[in-house]
Amino acid sequence: MAPHLDLNVIVVGEDRFTPAQATQVNDSLTIMTGIFAARGPAIGTINRFRIKFADAGTLTIIRNVGDAQALADRWSVPNDALDLFVVAVMSDPKADGWSPVDGSCNKRRTKGLRSPVVSLNGTPANSGNTFAHEVGHFLGLPHCEKDTALCNDPVNFMKASSNSNTSVTQPQADRMRGHCSIKP
Repeated sequence: MAPHLDLNVIVVGEDRFTPAQATQVNDSLTIMTGIFAARGPAIGTINRFRIKFADAGTLTIIRNVGDAQALADRWSVPNDALDLFVVAVMSDPKADGWSPVDGSCNKRRTKGLRSPVVSLNGTPANSGNTFAHEVGHFLGLPHCEKDTALCNDPVNFMKASSNSNTSVTQPQADRMRGHCSIKP
């Protein structure tokens, strides 16, 4: 297999998701996989987990980065795949997801936000792009506005305001492949 990233997709409050939301999770993963497919890294194994609504409590709706951090602090899968938490809603109108930039591969020793947390805000095209965008942050990519050399494509998944039909540039793929989460 080509350089790839394995994911733990952890759906928060899944037992209260509508059928349309459950479908949107799958569609978003497909869109994210497609965004990475052209230049890589590829998405490898996708492990699926769920946190029941009753167990997640108020963390089924993420209000701020502190909630995202609390979610990742409370539930982490003890393997070397990247944890990607999915919630139905983020109530901050400025955010569809949060992630550390250049995240740590040591889940337990990380302070602050340790994993990407994404929402189903918007259409499947929007949430699929959000999934890819936040994983891109974890793998070391800043917003295009902060490093234009990485974003020579006018439609890029790392633009702060991108929401669909996006792509990975070769410089972005090269940077992500250097992250400790990428397997050969």
